[in-house]
Amino acid sequence: MQMRMQMQMRSQIRKSLVSLLVAGLAGCTGAMSAGSGSGGTAGPSGSGGNSGTGTGNTTGSGGNSGTGNSGTGNSTGSGGATGTGGAVSTVCAPGIPQSSQVPRMTRLQYATVVKDLLGLTTLTSAGSLPPSELLAPDSTGSLTDIAWNGYLTAAEKIAAEVMANATNKTKFISCDPTQGTCLTDTIKSFGRKAFRRPLTDAEVTAFSVFNTLTPKGTAADVSEALLYAFLASPSFIMLPELAQDKDAASGALKLTNFEIATRLSFLFWNSVPDDILSTAADKGELQTSAQILAQAQRLLQSPKAAAVASTFHRYYAAIEPGSHWVSNTEHNAAKFPAFTAASYTDAIAEMDSFFQDVVSSGGTFKDMFVSPSAFVTKSTAALYGLDPATYTTTPKKVALDAAKRPGFLTRVGFLSTFSHADTSSPILRGAFISGRVLGIPTGTPDPQFLGATPPAGNYKTNREATEALTGVAPCNSCHTTKVNPPGFVLERYNAVGAWQDTDALTGPINSTADVMLATGTTKTISTPADLMNEIAMLPSAQRIYVQQWVAYATGRGPNANDACIVDKIAPNLAGTAYPISKMMADYTQADSFHLRVVGN
Repeated sequence: MQMRMQMQMRSQIRKSLVSLLVAGLAGCTGAMSAGSGSGGTAGPSGSGGNSGTGTGNTTGSGGNSGTGNSGTGNSTGSGGATGTGGAVSTVCAPGIPQSSQVPRMTRLQYATVVKDLLGLTTLTSAGSLPPSELLAPDSTGSLTDIAWNGYLTAAEKIAAEVMANATNKTKFISCDPTQGTCLTDTIKSFGRKAFRRPLTDAEVTAFSVFNTLTPKGTAADVSEALLYAFLASPSFIMLPELAQDKDAASGALKLTNFEIATRLSFLFWNSVPDDILSTAADKGELQTSAQILAQAQRLLQSPKAAAVASTFHRYYAAIEPGSHWVSNTEHNAAKFPAFTAASYTDAIAEMDSFFQDVVSSGGTFKDMFVSPSAFVTKSTAALYGLDPATYTTTPKKVALDAAKRPGFLTRVGFLSTFSHADTSSPILRGAFISGRVLGIPTGTPDPQFLGATPPAGNYKTNREATEALTGVAPCNSCHTTKVNPPGFVLERYNAVGAWQDTDALTGPINSTADVMLATGTTKTISTPADLMNEIAMLPSAQRIYVQQWVAYATGRGPNANDACIVDKIAPNLAGTAYPISKMMADYTQADSFHLRVVGN
């Protein structure tokens, strides 16, 4: 009887989900099946995203003939641009960018939401993995049968384990759903949190069906079925924006207070609104730019904002999961015995900690490039010239030599990622700096040269080999002036990020190069510290950084409409008292944060 009852409930749930889909997403314009962005870490909640283009290619001994390309992409769903090359510089054209799709939560967001709502971080029934591991990889486009079944499986396991745990259960329900108004009260209260808005009468009625089945289920049966239905509902999985009221001035659709609250919380916390933000939405107190800004600033002061600090900067540094570059994780153990799998794991974790520390401490754009702060473990200590015996597996914050280790571009996580297994790569490092950081178009490599190796020669340094490889036509036109020079400055670091004065080929390191800092502006630079200080002061680099933030936050590539808010914010980064956290919050003052234009 018990098994038959559960089967009846599951069958009824699946039927009810169809009506919930229609009721919950009624009036939606555009494709309801859009998903999160590639890689799963960028652009949390902007409607309309960007799949990005632009890669770098790693081939060649002693160098690399691939260069970074501009990441442009098309607006296709939430998730953020993923191009690894130079950002596209655009001229401001007032207006609201078009968007057309309803994004799904990313896996990171799903895990965070389940933790915040139900206190569940792992599933015993799934090998103690996070619930998000049962989901298909983040992607844009239609929700496939496989992906849908992943949500259903996750919902089923989460519901069962929550109801089996007294503490977690009370986060969902604390009364007998077969008695009085318990079921209705639970549907309304939990639904308000899970759907980020009050439920409609139709939805309350649809969810209430689980207490009317024959034969009647036990309190446990009904509760578990109800939670399962919530977690499998499209209104939970997706982040729909269905507002139909229009702004008189622009004709764009005005997001509701609940939709604005969702945008805020998923951007800065990767999760549902807290009670304060929900109350503000309930009271209609997210109507003005000042009200929105105040909430953004409050959210960024929370420890929960650490996630956006790391995920955005992983995107900016092109080391987010799914990035082309994070495949460069292994290095020749015989040549680099101090570098292990644990070293790379800790080095990437250190990048997260560095970014989080800069943002949470009120750090500025300049601090990103000049701060000597590092978070060292016994697995990375030797790479920084420190004694591993004085460190443990727990990261320890230390101040490195500011002349040798200024900013994130001199950290082991970046340097070892943008290298080959056996050698450093001036081309990978230089293409990243020129394209991604400075916004200088570095060109597209001719495929026929991607497998090229340096001509035979008695090279004393990797730089010499790289110059021989790229110093002839047609490669020299881009490599000599744009790609190689900043990479040559970073030849002070070997393939795994350790400082070197002598090349592995026995020659002395020459780190002096004529670096193109902007189109038409070239400067002779000799040390990494000098390069980082130049980058920190460049208005073009500051603008590209803001442009990358807006692309991440909106989930779409750079465009003329978004360029207006970029132009408004970017000049502030030149000051020494404008923290990155304020830049993040100030983006919410864009008209496109509270208005929406439907695209094709």
